[in-house]
Order: sequence, then structure tokens, then C-alpha cells
Amino acid sequence: MATWITDFKVYTSNDRGCSDFFYGHEMHLQDLNESHGGKYIYIGRKRERITSENHKDAVTSLGFLAFSNKQSEKPVGWEFWDDHDLNEGAGGKYIYMVWNKGEKWLNPIVEIDFRVSENRENCEKKGVSWIRINQNLCEGSNGNYIYCYYFRG
Repeated sequence: MATWITDFKVYTSNDRGCSDFFYGHEMHLQDLNESHGGKYIYIGRKRERITSENHKDAVTSLGFLAFSNKQSEKPVGWEFWDDHDLNEGAGGKYIYMVWNKGEKWLNPIVEIDFRVSENRENCEKKGVSWIRINQNLCEGSNGNYIYCYYFRG
């Protein structure tokens, strides 16, 4: 059954690990603060079966924005965001996940993945169809580089 992503959820914990599913979201099991200390941070994605009627619900743009200060309002230009800092407790920049849905000129996002490396050059995901979001998710926290990649349907 083909699906696309319709929502995201950031899960933070003082304890390592998370369940495979959290409030209807399939969790990606990569800790986004790996080797940086701080909270354990995981991203969940909600999926729906692909139909011509639900394109408006599909995530079509995804980004991560870094700020010097904590943010309390959704960043301009983005329809949705999660207000959890992806660097929580690790220091560095405040990094937030943002996304848009239903943009008619873009194919929906069907999968995300994360790559961790000790240096930026080795943080590439192989395969021409994966698109890297050029924001180190651990910017300023001194440690591994972590980048998000997504795949369109």
C-alpha cells in the first residue's frame, strides 16, 4: 500500500529510545541529539494511503530552521511547525522542524531519513532520489553532524 506523510511529531525524553509508534505517528528511531548530550529527540511521521482526493493533506515541503534564541511563534512562510527545540539540552542553536502541505506544484514527501557522521563530507545519503536538507540538526553543539533527507513520491 503506497502512503505519503501527512504530519510530523517531535518526541523528547530524558530516557533513551522510543516506541515504534507514538500517538499515531511512526517513529524514526534515530536520536537527533546522538553524541551531544541533552534530551533524546525523535521524529514521528503520520502516514495516509495515497489517493487523488487527499493531496491537500500531504506534506510537500520540509525544512529545519536554526535560531540564536528560543522561538514561540511559527516561522513566517511555513504552515506548520513543531515548537520543540531539536537541540534541547545539548546547547548550540535552537532548531525547529517546519513543513507545508498540499502545494500543487510539488510531489508529496513519502519518506524521511537521517544521516549521522563525524564530519560533514561523510554525511551523504546514497541515491539520486534522496534530497538533503542543508541544515545540520546539531548546529553549534559540538559533535556529530546530523542531516535529514527526504524522498518524494
